[in-house]
Amino acid sequence: MPSRLLLLCCYLLLARPSLGQAPALRPTAARADSIIVAKTFPLLALFEAQPALRQVLRASAELQRVAQRQTRRSAPLLAQPVAALPRYVDSLAWQPREIRQIGQLLQQAYARNAAFRAGVGPLLTRTGRYPRYANQPDTTALRLVWQDAALGINRILQVYLANAKPRYPAIDSTGFRRGDAELARQLRQQLPAAAKSSQPTVFYALPLQVALGALRLNGRDEAARYEPLTGGLNAAPTAAVARTDWARYPYTVLLVPGSGPEQPGVALDSAGARRCQLAAARYRAGQAPFIVVSGGHVHPFRTPVCEAVEMRKYLVEHLGVPAAAVFIEPHARHTTTNLRNTARLLDATKFPAGRPLLIVTDAAQSRYILGMAERCRRELGYVPYRDLTRISDTENSCYLVAEAGQPDPFDPLDP
Repeated sequence: MPSRLLLLCCYLLLARPSLGQAPALRPTAARADSIIVAKTFPLLALFEAQPALRQVLRASAELQRVAQRQTRRSAPLLAQPVAALPRYVDSLAWQPREIRQIGQLLQQAYARNAAFRAGVGPLLTRTGRYPRYANQPDTTALRLVWQDAALGINRILQVYLANAKPRYPAIDSTGFRRGDAELARQLRQQLPAAAKSSQPTVFYALPLQVALGALRLNGRDEAARYEPLTGGLNAAPTAAVARTDWARYPYTVLLVPGSGPEQPGVALDSAGARRCQLAAARYRAGQAPFIVVSGGHVHPFRTPVCEAVEMRKYLVEHLGVPAAAVFIEPHARHTTTNLRNTARLLDATKFPAGRPLLIVTDAAQSRYILGMAERCRRELGYVPYRDLTRISDTENSCYLVAEAGQPDPFDPLDP
């Protein structure tokens, strides 16, 4: 019998990205836009979904004046040469005084208009989309939610049109060189007529449309792929959750963080495979009824390889773990969001709350996770887990927290 090491080496040499799956998992441009707005800017998605709320916004003369000022300063720049593109971005970006003014106007609409309050209020509750703000008064939460959306749109424009550095330049940067005339030409072509008009529609429409256009031109629709997460490769394990006897297991899931291969054309590197082997052993030992493999399209830059998809393939096809026991979490780009996104996945698939999970990985990453809280606070604004405990050299346990549901508008590839 060949050794396990020889089998692993053969697999890693032959493995290639599952490119045949990619077209079915890439949404149309319109659907991608819709998913990105819903995940990144739930407040704006709510406005888009409810005409009555948009009507309240259009009826505000003050909001219309803010939008008109923005449109007047930006419309002439769109037709200018490529050198004007950074100025176009500056003209679209919400200025601090505008963000404050719009926040105040939204607060006034919430306080004075019962229909507006009834439509927006559920978004701001503990079970809504912004759990970190749920303890604030509703009007304060609304102002903070709007501020997040405005600054998030500004960030997309700056990174994907004006070549500002994202949080992680090696994997998240624009695909265009600074001053690339093709970017400006394509942007002009693809923007809808309303975005080129000097007449605004609703106050947020123009910068949002251009931000979405910038993501499309850069091919950065990662956040919209594989949705809904309860379907596709996750359909069978999602169905199995309701049939699970949780009393038999000390942990709800075994979380396996991805390890992106740096070499183009390689689907799964040895570190990722080793992590899967450790998790498969713990699964067979009855530690949890499910495995979550977490990792998106990360390394190398703009890779077609999804870490979670390839780890699942290895677990199922080469390690014999049942397909109905393996969830993919195909969006995380960093170790911080491996945990945050797993919390969201477990909530969406109706896992029982208040139970621990087990993080299974190599010893080096396991040690890193033990000291990761400060990075979470710096990048996410909070720590998406509690009671992190070292179990062994390759295992840590923790509980996930409700704050993990808070969208991150500053990371549009995985908000």
